[in-house]
Amino acid sequence: MAAARLNKGMQALGPRTAGAHEEAPALDATGTLPALPMRATILIVDDEPNNRFALAQVLAELEETVVEAASGEDALRFLLREECAVILLDANMPGIDGYTTAELIRRRERSRHIPIIFVSAIDRDDEHIARAYAMGAVDYVFKPVDPVILRSKVAVLVDLYRKSAEVERKAALERFLQEENFRIRQEKLEAERRLRQVEERQAAIVRSLPIALYSASIDSGFAGPRFISDVIADLIGFSPHLLVEDPQLWVDNIHPDDRERVLNEVAMIPTVGGMSTEYRWICADGSHRWFLDRAVLNRQDGRPFEIFGSCLDITDRRRVEQQLIQSQKMEAVGQLTGGIAHDFNNMLTVVIGNLDSLARALKGTGRNFDRAQMALTGALSCAELTRRMLAFARRQPLQPSAVNLGEVSRNIAKLLGRTLGERIEIDVLVHDGLWNVLADPAQVESSLINLAVNARDAMPEGGTLTIETRNVGRNERDQDLPEGEFVLLSVTDTGAGMTPEVLERALEPFFTTKGMGHGTGLGLSMVYGFVKQSGGHVKIISMPDRGTSVRIYLPRTDAASSVMAAAGEDLSLSGHDRTILLVEDDAGVRAVTAAMLKELQFNVIEADNGARALDIVDRESEIDLLFTDIVMPGGMNGFELGRLARERRPQLPVLYATGYSASYAAPEKGADMLAKPYREADLRSKLRGLLPVRARA
Repeated sequence: MAAARLNKGMQALGPRTAGAHEEAPALDATGTLPALPMRATILIVDDEPNNRFALAQVLAELEETVVEAASGEDALRFLLREECAVILLDANMPGIDGYTTAELIRRRERSRHIPIIFVSAIDRDDEHIARAYAMGAVDYVFKPVDPVILRSKVAVLVDLYRKSAEVERKAALERFLQEENFRIRQEKLEAERRLRQVEERQAAIVRSLPIALYSASIDSGFAGPRFISDVIADLIGFSPHLLVEDPQLWVDNIHPDDRERVLNEVAMIPTVGGMSTEYRWICADGSHRWFLDRAVLNRQDGRPFEIFGSCLDITDRRRVEQQLIQSQKMEAVGQLTGGIAHDFNNMLTVVIGNLDSLARALKGTGRNFDRAQMALTGALSCAELTRRMLAFARRQPLQPSAVNLGEVSRNIAKLLGRTLGERIEIDVLVHDGLWNVLADPAQVESSLINLAVNARDAMPEGGTLTIETRNVGRNERDQDLPEGEFVLLSVTDTGAGMTPEVLERALEPFFTTKGMGHGTGLGLSMVYGFVKQSGGHVKIISMPDRGTSVRIYLPRTDAASSVMAAAGEDLSLSGHDRTILLVEDDAGVRAVTAAMLKELQFNVIEADNGARALDIVDRESEIDLLFTDIVMPGGMNGFELGRLARERRPQLPVLYATGYSASYAAPEKGADMLAKPYREADLRSKLRGLLPVRARA
């Protein structure tokens, strides 16, 4: 027999369909029963090709469709798509065996009724036979099978399948005839119901839309009953019947700044034939909403007679438009800032560097020293203004590290007591288990001080300033927060608060409600830019006479907080017998920086572009540090120079100077940066961290 020639090493084959039929629908659209499929499907499941072939030959005389599956998995996939009359299932197969396959078939509603005949050459004991019947088998035969007996059993089950299908077919026809009879009897009532539904739907649509419909006579001055939807009523705070009973109410509540323009356009309707205008409308709570008002002229006997119109609430659209305009405005200021910052910071580096040197030389000389100090203070103020503009534009060079906002809040609160005054009470709330954040520590402190000073100015008569820090998990974040985990730093005051108009512009650069000379309008803008550049989010909540809360969300980090330098650590630095390669295209900046380095006793080699600097790196072996500007002409920026120099000398320390470098990507994370304009103390601090210990005095 073919089943005796087994080959366990052959690869299992997938299902082969000799003519699988589609699942038959109960009835077509006309109520006609489709004919039953000409052939029933018999599924043979066996991992041995010879076995499948032998069984298929035995069943060939039945002239039914035989489908073969090489595994339980293939059989289950086939049954997801097709239906069959009977399944011949091998009990022992690799992977999912026959018993498990049968159990899974019985679990599915679609296949649970299919009769299963187990076929086994090994499991002949009562225990396995009982297990097969427990799994839903209708018969259990042993290999080698008797062809006549097997064919007879399958023929009986196929016949049962056909008779069951015929019963279902007739039941479906009976159901269809009953439903059709009911449908015909209800046709008139259904048509009437549909008509009522259309009318109700139209009324519901009008009620649900943010729209108001009106009519007004030509000589009424735009006054007339308004039929407003429920949505509009909820938004404006007036009951619908009020706008019907008082025709003048809508006109009276048009924003005073818009009313004259709107009435002038209404007066032109008889001439132009219509109107389309946008205006603000004052709600019951004093707030305003934007409406798009469109009106057409109705003529009677050829003469203007009446105005028909609709008002659509467009407040959300206007808000989105304002946000887009605000975003474009801030981006434009950012681009302008970035464009001028590089050259401006180069100039300031020259000015501050020379004034610093001059002040040290004139120290103790009286008036001349004072004048040099005043000039230096003015130049440093210019540098701070540029830094704030860059912070707002998200183009400042940052030095992010792990920061604990709770520690920062406590430390800053200790310093704020004298700054804010005795009338301001400071509360610091730090929640337990606070995560660290990845941010520039100096910018975090600066932002917190800025917010505290703004809060003080909002409480001239005194009040409470609350600084709170807490974790914000993925399930706690606001909808406008990006995905991730954050730490919240909120600064809340009990001051005057902001009106909606002021709140909309709070983050604009140079916008301030303070008097002349009492603010630059860059405080909140700087905070906003720093937080966005750090991957965070800023949210402001404020109401008039109820105070303001500025909430800063900074991304969590698993890194440990940075350890600050120990008090009293030696800050001196000597460049004796050390050489620094200085690369700077601006001659003035290069001269000032070279003078600073020479005062620190460094040997200085100068280059004005990246190509010349690389030549020097190749020639000079005694270079202890590369100090390069980032933005330079000649096709090679400072980052590229640093990368090429490190390829030649992997241990060479590199310090980058930048006035504005947002268009260039650092070659490595955590690259050491020195922002222009810098002073000698800033340069000395950076060099101490980069040069080997033996280079220190």
